[in-house]
Amino acid sequence: MSYATPYAGLKIVDISQGFAGPYCAALFALHGAQVDKVEPFDGDWVRGIGRSIDGHTALSIVGNTHKRSIALNLKADGAKEIVHKMAEDADVFLESFRPGVAARLGVGFEEIRKINPKIIYGSVSGFGQSGPYAKRPGSDTVLQSFSGLASVNKGNDGVPHRIGALVPDTVTGVYAHQAVAAALAGRADEAEGIHLDLSLAQTMAAFLAPKVIERYLEGGEPRYLNAPAGSYETKDGHVGLALVKEEHYGRICRAMGLDDIADDPRFADFELRARNFDVLKPYFEAKFMEKTAREWVAIFREHDILADRINTTEDWLADEHTRTTDMAPHVDEPGIGAFPFPTVPGTSPRPASNGKLFPAIGQHGREILTDNGYDADAISAFVEAGALQLPD
Repeated sequence: MSYATPYAGLKIVDISQGFAGPYCAALFALHGAQVDKVEPFDGDWVRGIGRSIDGHTALSIVGNTHKRSIALNLKADGAKEIVHKMAEDADVFLESFRPGVAARLGVGFEEIRKINPKIIYGSVSGFGQSGPYAKRPGSDTVLQSFSGLASVNKGNDGVPHRIGALVPDTVTGVYAHQAVAAALAGRADEAEGIHLDLSLAQTMAAFLAPKVIERYLEGGEPRYLNAPAGSYETKDGHVGLALVKEEHYGRICRAMGLDDIADDPRFADFELRARNFDVLKPYFEAKFMEKTAREWVAIFREHDILADRINTTEDWLADEHTRTTDMAPHVDEPGIGAFPFPTVPGTSPRPASNGKLFPAIGQHGREILTDNGYDADAISAFVEAGALQLPD
């Protein structure tokens, strides 16, 4: 155990699929935990989302870092026995089926805690383990819509839009990791394990808590905050502008050569600027079009104004700060090649003992079963029964 691998010695059985559950487990693996991933013969379905190279997609790469993989058919005789055996000395067990499915497969919380009474069992789902929507499927788009996230991301067309990244899944993975880590810290004086209900719906409620409370405090639809903050088009791209104090407004106006509206009584404070934003906004839109994004950012930095160019991924990777601080070091994965791998704060991709950071489907099946006491004949029997698939 060390700062680099604080979870060394921790054992996690991860039968979750998609991104939220696997990402939670991957965060533990990044910190040194042994994570054994159980996936179907054709792999976790997230391996098929996006372009696949050597059986990996961008989502499966991020969600499976440093894990071992075993391919099981959970509906076949013998597979349940293997999972139960893996769970005997596990610290954490993660699943992401719709509520009730894990129990039908014989790997639900009640079954697993009979085998391991102090197991920390996490169930990741769209809408949680109870309530009228419990059995509904939940996806990123569904949860961005249900939670109201899309409603606070209106485009210039005034229409709510999905944010083009897996926000509910990613944030659920982080919150789930936090919940499991807290349970691990508290279990020493507990006699029994715990079943954690880790839903994307509850995650988004927590994530959007300031917006929810803001609506209550405002007595309805929140007013536009911090006008003229926002995104503005320039000669060659866009700039994001922000301000958090009243004095910032005058500083921005003078830096941009908008002195005539710096002291305009219609724009004297945040409330008035919000009320009169339809009048104020065109001044800024016209002014921003006079220079390039780079020129405006240079001016803003000179005047200590909160603003930056709105980068593409390529822009961000090429940025001096990104490169200097090694935010996305390149990893060279056999079968995939070299690619940038943005790091989780406080971690860095560690060299894999087998030369691969990201497991192939079932790559470690024989190793995992051997670790759990099965001999070659037993392993062959599982293969014959259709419960286990080993790589060629």
